[in-house]
Amino acid sequence: MKTVIAGTDFSRSSMNACKYAALLAQKLNCKLVLFNLFEAPVVHSNMGLYGISYSSERKNSENKTEKKIKELKKVFPKLKISEFVTSGSYKEELKYFIKAHQVEAAVMGLESKTKLSKYIYGSHGVNIAGKLDCPVIIVPEKYKKHKISKVLLAVDNNEKLYKSSLKGFEKFILGTKTKLDLLHVRTEDELIHPVMMDLVFSGKKTPVKTVKAKSFENGIKKQVKELKTDLVAIISKKHSVFYNFFSETNTKKIIFMAKVPVMAIHE
Repeated sequence: MKTVIAGTDFSRSSMNACKYAALLAQKLNCKLVLFNLFEAPVVHSNMGLYGISYSSERKNSENKTEKKIKELKKVFPKLKISEFVTSGSYKEELKYFIKAHQVEAAVMGLESKTKLSKYIYGSHGVNIAGKLDCPVIIVPEKYKKHKISKVLLAVDNNEKLYKSSLKGFEKFILGTKTKLDLLHVRTEDELIHPVMMDLVFSGKKTPVKTVKAKSFENGIKKQVKELKTDLVAIISKKHSVFYNFFSETNTKKIIFMAKVPVMAIHE
């Protein structure tokens, strides 16, 4: 069965993201999987180092995850929800799960109570954005509306549009029944040729809106407010000019400026 996976460390930001993921799973007619990565801590003593029982730590994580599933079930009673509790590398474990299942999206929370350089759980989402074989959606802690009705796809140049396969994203738009807007933010230091005026999407020509701004994130912020956007989507490619926008610092800036969830589309 098609799946939406949501990472949780039981913090407020991650549980907010799980609620968003539940809404998304319901709209896409998918099951929801809550993913928790636990670590067996090592304790210092006069006898040296010793590890706390792996099995007890795993059981503790499973119990906490099951509790969160019950909470979500109260709001989404018809949604099929299960758990994936494991240890190891966050990125590698997610890659393994995504490869073994039909994952439509991975949803992560982002802490907002600290400064940009001091995220706790949010760093996981930032580090994997655009690097998994499925869309990664990062949900800011303060975003509570949990609506998916208007999506803004930000594009940087013609090459990205011509060479990118948007079939998965197109399927996402159709599945969630959302309205799509295409945006190109033109900055003062832009050296790339202007993007095309429109893009054929689901058999229809969709116009690409071009706006001028001092920075990419400022342009997005203004358009999100003007268009009343619920989700910002960005194509993320390795070894491309635009891939640099998904460096850790710039991703944080985009999320905070947009104030809405940001989707990184891996291509």
